[in-house]
Amino acid sequence: MSIQLITKTHGCEISDMLESAQKQILIISPFLGEQTCKHLARCLSNKNLNCRVITRFYREDFIQNVSSLDGLEALLDVGADLKAVIGLHTKLYIFDDYLSLVTSANYTSGGLFSNIELGILIDDESAINECCQKYFEDLWDHIKKFNENNHNSADITRTLIENEKRIINTSSSGRTTSTKNFNKARQGATIDMSTSPDLIENALSEQIKTEASGIMGGWLKFESDSSHRHDPETLYNRIPGSFTFDKTFFPRPPISIKESDKLYITLVSYDEDGVAVPMIIGRTTTSGYCQDYKIMTTENHKYQFLEDYPFYVYIKDLEVINAPVKNGISLHKLYRELNGNAFPNSYGMKIPFEKLRQIHYQKDKLRITMLAVEFLDRELEKLFAKFGVMRF
Repeated sequence: MSIQLITKTHGCEISDMLESAQKQILIISPFLGEQTCKHLARCLSNKNLNCRVITRFYREDFIQNVSSLDGLEALLDVGADLKAVIGLHTKLYIFDDYLSLVTSANYTSGGLFSNIELGILIDDESAINECCQKYFEDLWDHIKKFNENNHNSADITRTLIENEKRIINTSSSGRTTSTKNFNKARQGATIDMSTSPDLIENALSEQIKTEASGIMGGWLKFESDSSHRHDPETLYNRIPGSFTFDKTFFPRPPISIKESDKLYITLVSYDEDGVAVPMIIGRTTTSGYCQDYKIMTTENHKYQFLEDYPFYVYIKDLEVINAPVKNGISLHKLYRELNGNAFPNSYGMKIPFEKLRQIHYQKDKLRITMLAVEFLDRELEKLFAKFGVMRF
């Protein structure tokens, strides 16, 4: 979980997020460039993703070459759903349900690589990501309602693009890039969002208060998932796949993990009573993530799991209990001890145990509070004293 400021790396961040997306890509951007759209189209052609885009459809934008009809066409070719809105200024990018980018950058080469831009990247912050998703869905619903009364005139279709190309070839014939003869033709929905609450701003304000309070701690780093549980009778250094002790791996770029962050190694396994539950068996620190930390495809053949977990961070000072996994700290014990105080987003809240159990589902990492860090350190010290400690 994290929020970070993005200045010079919009293109790299979005490229990483495109690569890691598994379910959906949602984009709001007034301008769409040809090369950026074609890059997105190539990504979509290799994946079965839901892609919806909200943009502008202004003739002058196409004449001035700040937005591209060819780019829009490339997206239609791979099944993207495109809508147009008049007066659009929002720039929002959503990948699956865990990553959102609120930014000044349009989805153009200039916006992503050369312009002076500023954005806020929200990684695995459920409250804010839900607000971003709601913003997109509310706008999408407004467009659909507009379409019901206006013959679907906000839909960007192949016919609309072809007609626009013919008109532009005539409109721009012999014309320079001057705006002296500005073309006012516009297509799309007209929407009044002035009465909508600023959900994203409110959620960001709450998150900033949380981070400023000093309660943010380390991370639970989950290894494997419920479909590939670790043998509870096995020691960590004998687990198949634990071929390296200087890295830990992720299914998508762990952009929120920073230098000196503390990770608690959490194996999806069983406790001493045979209950299926993640078990915390050790701790380590990391040097943080950078964009070069990815296993190349040619290296994946030796270890099959790297096909699904190609991203990594370096770790150091790894300590794990010298005992089978089942003797570790059950995640349920953490929940019972701290309840909502285990996590920054629920700090100070009383949460039903069953709901707490769902927080870690499908996660590769999970931010915890300083209270949780202190509790886990105390419990690990007890286990190290009882069973011994293995250091790598």
